[in-house]
Amino acid sequence: MSDKPDVFEGEDPDNIYILDDDDGNSCRFLFLDLIDYKDREYVVLLSEEEAAKEESDVDILEVVPDENNAELENYLPVEDDDIIEAVFNIFAKNNKDSLDFC
Repeated sequence: MSDKPDVFEGEDPDNIYILDDDDGNSCRFLFLDLIDYKDREYVVLLSEEEAAKEESDVDILEVVPDENNAELENYLPVEDDDIIEAVFNIFAKNNKDSLDFC
């Protein structure tokens, strides 16, 4: 058991995603929002590592249905900076009253 405090303590367990990185390491993320943009869906997540910082960056991933199982989704990195900026701006507007954006 870790001596580090759980940065997601008190959060709804349904809002905590566990994703595997490219090296197969499991990483915990807090779900913040789901954004529809240009007929695609993007999830905005806060990593456990970022949540521990005073100023945090979010991760924006594209939600893509799994080709082999309709009940599963894949979360893919977004490479286009314009899409990242547009999705973040929508996220910031949707959450301006509940989150502090510096």
